Amino acid sequence: MFLDRAPDHRSSSAVALLCAGMVMSGTIGYFVVESGAPPLVVVFWRCVIGACGLLAVIGARPGTRKEFHATARSRSGIVLAGSGVLLIANWALMFTAYEYLSIGVATVIFHVEPFILLGLGALFLHERFHRATLGWAGLGFVGIVCVAQPWTAAGREAGALVLGVGLTLVAATVYAGSIVVVRAQQGRARPAPSPLVIITIQLIAGAVITSPSLVVTPHHVSATGWVHLVVLGLVNTAVMYLIIYTAYPRLSTATIGVLAFVYPAAAVVVDLIVYGTAITIAQWVGFIAITAAGIGQVLSTPRHLNEEPAPCDSVRATAQGCPRGVSHDRWRAGSRCRRCCRD
Repeated sequence: MFLDRAPDHRSSSAVALLCAGMVMSGTIGYFVVESGAPPLVVVFWRCVIGACGLLAVIGARPGTRKEFHATARSRSGIVLAGSGVLLIANWALMFTAYEYLSIGVATVIFHVEPFILLGLGALFLHERFHRATLGWAGLGFVGIVCVAQPWTAAGREAGALVLGVGLTLVAATVYAGSIVVVRAQQGRARPAPSPLVIITIQLIAGAVITSPSLVVTPHHVSATGWVHLVVLGLVNTAVMYLIIYTAYPRLSTATIGVLAFVYPAAAVVVDLIVYGTAITIAQWVGFIAITAAGIGQVLSTPRHLNEEPAPCDSVRATAQGCPRGVSHDRWRAGSRCRRCCRD
């Protein structure tokens, strides 16, 4: 998550915006399936249409336009494009998983991603996490088993189930990886790129990477399918990200983490209404377990671990021998520079 301003806990409008964005996220699977196009083709058009929508917004904001041009030409732009490849790989894997799992089940399983992100953050960014995280992660794993219900499948169904769950978990890992890359880059760059610039660069990179799919993947998109692709790109990508990133800076990390579970809930409801996919008691238990694990993780994490680290004080950094001064962040629990001022 990209937070660049102090949270405003009194902003009910931000809560409403984020809820709307999460509901829109929950309908993505519907538009993907109804487009009738192969996963990579859907990803390509989502990137192209979404990028066009966001570029129109950037073009109308002189300050953001200047930032976009500067970032795109810098090393940060290259790194963000690389994170875009991971983001797009996540989409392709998830859209493929819809062929083996229902939209609701795949989306619920995907939401173990916060725990994968914590692991990657600890491994690559040296971030600490609360000991209770292991317990919440275990509860999330139990939830995955209940949602997938491996005991109900046999033969080919078991193979499809394993493949669908595997694709979803890999998608969650790749998505967490894209966030780690962005967070690492935001920690190095001063000023850090804005979320609007980040997602636009990622979409452009995704469009370039997936463009060969138009040639190598046989496909035919009907008129109705094009309508679904356009809505997916403009509404469920461009507008959705604008809404979400407008809400993020005005909310606390805990509030964002809790409201994120509106997304899988919306997906389950869409799956039930549109496709009549019934949810078994075991799956409801699994859904509740994953949701409780995510919310419990957010609410039980000490506040100083949820907050973004403040910039390193230039005077203290100089005294500690930091060669880059304000370009580094302070330790979350101290004031020494994360990379250069370690004991």
